[in-house]
Amino acid sequence: MRYFLDIPAIVYRDISGIRDYIASDNPSAANRTAEKLFRAVEGLADNPLAYGELKKKFGIETDLRARLQKPYVVLFRIDGDTVKVYRVLDGRSDYLAALNLLNTPREDGEE
Repeated sequence: MRYFLDIPAIVYRDISGIRDYIASDNPSAANRTAEKLFRAVEGLADNPLAYGELKKKFGIETDLRARLQKPYVVLFRIDGDTVKVYRVLDGRSDYLAALNLLNTPREDGEE
């Protein structure tokens, strides 16, 4: 089964921000990294169940899952036949703190 993807604007901003940060030192690496991250997000449509639940890994109450694209992490949720991607964050940061943002309305009005 192939899943539908719901990718909000913040995910594109996350990847663009990562690319821009890397580009200050290495523009070609920045573009390669952004491409890998977009492929990782798009690849969730094929088999999102292959990626771990944060609940099991960290013992927190959430139905979010994480796909690692080292050193980055793609946070997403499966809802029926749809994969909703929430964020793409640096896995070396305290990305669990960002989970608090996922349960509140976003600036663009989407939830």
